[in-house]
Amino acid sequence: QLIPMNYKQTATLQRDLVFNGQRYSKNTSVTSELDWKASRFSYEYDFLTLRRGFGGVILDLKQTHARATLRAAGIDEFTKLRVSVPAVGGIARVYVTPSVSITGELSGMKLPAGAAGESKGHYTELDLYGTFNFSPRVGAQVGYRSFDVEARVDDDAGAFTLKGVYFSLVLRR
Repeated sequence: QLIPMNYKQTATLQRDLVFNGQRYSKNTSVTSELDWKASRFSYEYDFLTLRRGFGGVILDLKQTHARATLRAAGIDEFTKLRVSVPAVGGIARVYVTPSVSITGELSGMKLPAGAAGESKGHYTELDLYGTFNFSPRVGAQVGYRSFDVEARVDDDAGAFTLKGVYFSLVLRR
């Protein structure tokens, strides 16, 4: 699974902000951009199989490539991040009709403080979606997805939550 996300906004800072060692002062107009590409490689084992649905566990390897940019008058800074995160979670699906299903997935991981030196963090992903299958090979989805990420490594820290509605096309081999 590949999930590309792009976000851009312009706002006036309500407090001083330090990004990449550069100070952006309160009341400064800044433009921020986030380019995020998340790849997901998963193994799913369905331990519960019913006539109209199933439930199971998921083992994930999530690979994240992110670039964050912050611009203001005279300052243009960016940072890049590439990280692989293992995760564990669950999935449940109910078939409302043979061609319509509702699915919920929750996965994540937590690195407690002290487990890897001074580093700590968490990654949680929630995905709730409905699928309409036009044929055995083609379908459409509408859903709600939320990513909640926080990390602290040495003196660097970052946290954000991305959430919202999405639409997608499903193609199967």
